[in-house]
Amino acid sequence: MGFITAPFAGPIAECVGPRRLLVIITFPVAGLWLVQAYSPCLWLLYLARALMAISGTMVHTVMNPLTAELFPAHIRGMAAALPEAFGCAGLLLSYLLASLLPWDTTTAVSAAPFLFLSFMMLLVPESPYWLVRKNKIDAAERSLRLLLGHDGNVAEELAAIRSTTTLAQSEIKDQLRELRKKQNAIPVLLTLSIFILRELGGKGPVFYYTVYMFRKAGVQMNVFYCTVFIGICRLASTCVSACTLDVLGRRPLLAATALICAVSEGIAGAFLILEIEGTEWVPLASVIVFVIGYGIGLGPIPWTYLGELLPTPVRSLGASIITLVYSITLFIISLVFLKEVSYLGLGLTLLLFGGANLAIVPLVLLFIPETKGRTLQDLEKAFTPKKKTVQAEDNPALEMDLPYSAEGKGNTTSSFDTTTMKRKSES
Repeated sequence: MGFITAPFAGPIAECVGPRRLLVIITFPVAGLWLVQAYSPCLWLLYLARALMAISGTMVHTVMNPLTAELFPAHIRGMAAALPEAFGCAGLLLSYLLASLLPWDTTTAVSAAPFLFLSFMMLLVPESPYWLVRKNKIDAAERSLRLLLGHDGNVAEELAAIRSTTTLAQSEIKDQLRELRKKQNAIPVLLTLSIFILRELGGKGPVFYYTVYMFRKAGVQMNVFYCTVFIGICRLASTCVSACTLDVLGRRPLLAATALICAVSEGIAGAFLILEIEGTEWVPLASVIVFVIGYGIGLGPIPWTYLGELLPTPVRSLGASIITLVYSITLFIISLVFLKEVSYLGLGLTLLLFGGANLAIVPLVLLFIPETKGRTLQDLEKAFTPKKKTVQAEDNPALEMDLPYSAEGKGNTTSSFDTTTMKRKSES
């Protein structure tokens, strides 16, 4: 269902508004949980599950771009990582409930949070970027007043948004045209590459087949305790990520954790190939290190980039493309994992996974800019050709079409104003 839904999530969000779409698709989820718990027939259970998959795919596609557009730069990293932390907490809670309650009761209890979610989202303002694209300037100003409060400079922020957002981006066909431009295509391709390499790095199999991998490595451990322990490690590390993303930055954390995950998989694979006696604890320790590294950086940061790196003209379309390819890659890797293990062995498979995660490190260090504390307008300049930027500085009339400069500390003074003042002083 993710394959079918992802291409339409961005266009639908562009039509109705990202916040409104989230309200609509989360409203029936509580009922779908109850249908799965007490379904009188199998086909109805499958239908409810399919509709929930559609809802989940749309949430993944829309949520992070909306988060990036709603939150100020200095706390955007924490805001983007918190959904991942809550997701880990939900998984851990479901493990515990499943061990204490019958499966149908556990499923029914899962409906409880969704009874309030849609109503709470009605309190969230619509994206001011989307409102500007739809030429609803007054509504965008009201949205910014709710987001910035009485002390915020609404006029200045609105001017910064309008500098990168135009009516020509309001339709998907317009975004397709914008995607052909180099400065828009490059960040989409870079973000997509990170997602693909992360899935090729075996994230799905490590979490889905943890117990199987331990059994294959000769580790004797209670299945329930193993699952809960991995869940606790992932939740704790993701909370650490939410607290440190806006302090340490995305780029060093992603590169470091990708390297940690690659090394942990490589060590586990090497020990399994060599079959050294008395080292059954090594795969267990390696998986724990992998989970911690994934939770701190490799898990939440690519989703953060989904909102930060994608330029405003193609943010909805780019998010749909990346979510689609991510879903396909995750599905294929999870599907062929057991067959791959039967042909190559678990040790060599883990080495291949480690190689994919290792490839993320140079990609991030060489091509991905640091996004910590930088405005979305400033980040778009990171992929704009320098020649075009220089021409715009020489010609103030062109500057009105370029992003306002902001060096990540709340500075939204336009370079047009700076150039004008400089020329006045010279004359």
